[in-house]
Amino acid sequence: MPELKQNSVERTLCIPLWSRAIAVKKLPQILPDEDAVRILREMGERRPPSVFYHLQCAALAGAIRQYDFACEIKDYLEIHPNATVVELGAGLSCLRRQMKIDTNPWINVDFPDVIACREKYIPCGKNEKNVISDITDHRWFNSVPFKADNGIVFLAAGVLHYLTKESVMELTDAMADRFPGGLFVFDFVSARGAEAGNHQIKTTKNDTKITFSMENAETELPGYSRRLCRVVQRSYLEGYPVEGVRYSPITRAYIRSKRNKYFVVHAEFHKESEQ
Repeated sequence: MPELKQNSVERTLCIPLWSRAIAVKKLPQILPDEDAVRILREMGERRPPSVFYHLQCAALAGAIRQYDFACEIKDYLEIHPNATVVELGAGLSCLRRQMKIDTNPWINVDFPDVIACREKYIPCGKNEKNVISDITDHRWFNSVPFKADNGIVFLAAGVLHYLTKESVMELTDAMADRFPGGLFVFDFVSARGAEAGNHQIKTTKNDTKITFSMENAETELPGYSRRLCRVVQRSYLEGYPVEGVRYSPITRAYIRSKRNKYFVVHAEFHKESEQ
C-alpha cells in the first residue's frame, strides 16, 4: 500500500492516532485504542511523524485526553444512562468503541473530508451517526437527538483551540440554550500553552494557529453564558488519575512542564426549570 501524501487529510488525521496506538503498548492502563493500531495499518502508515512519538510522554499526550473524556462520560451516564453523546470535531476518534458504548445515541460532527475518512476507517455503531458540518454553524443542532430527561454530553477534543473567543462564546451559549441539563467537556490551553503550541506548529510549516486560550475557566467561562451552572477545571495530564500506571522520569518531567498550560473543563448547562 502506498504511503499517504504529506498534506492529505488522512495524513493529518493519523498524527494523533500514533500517540494512541503507541500507548497501547507503553501505557495499556490508559483506555487502550486497538482501533488506532488497525487504522494506521490500513492506511499503510509504518512510521510515526518523528522519533518523539516512541517516547512514553508522547503516548501519554494523545491517550490521556481520551481517558479524561471517558471519565466524564462515565460519570454523566451514571446519572443519565440514556444520554446522547456528541463529539465536536470528531476526527478519527474511536472513543465510543474504546468505551464499548452501543446503546446510547452517539453523534460525530466534522467537515465533509473528515467524515469521509471516518466512514472509510471507522464503521458506525447501531446508534451512531456522522454529521457533516462546521461546528460554528449551529444548524447541526437539528441533527442531534435530544430529550431533556435523558440528558446530553458534548465533547470537544483539541478543537476549540482553533476558534476565536467570540465563536467559542456563541457556541457555548447556543448549546446551553438548546440543550438544557447538558454537559460540555473540552480541553483548552493557557496563553503560555498557546505560544508554545504555535511555535511547535510553525516548525512543521503549517499555517494553522491556536487562536483561543484561557487562564482560568472557572472564573472566565461563566461570562460566556448565563446558562452555565457549574464549571470545573482540571489538569489535562493529572486531573483524572490512572490506577496502576508508572511514568518514566522523562514523562514526569514532561507532566511538570505542562501543569500550567493544558486543562480539561467540565461545564454544566442549567436545566429548564433552573433558567
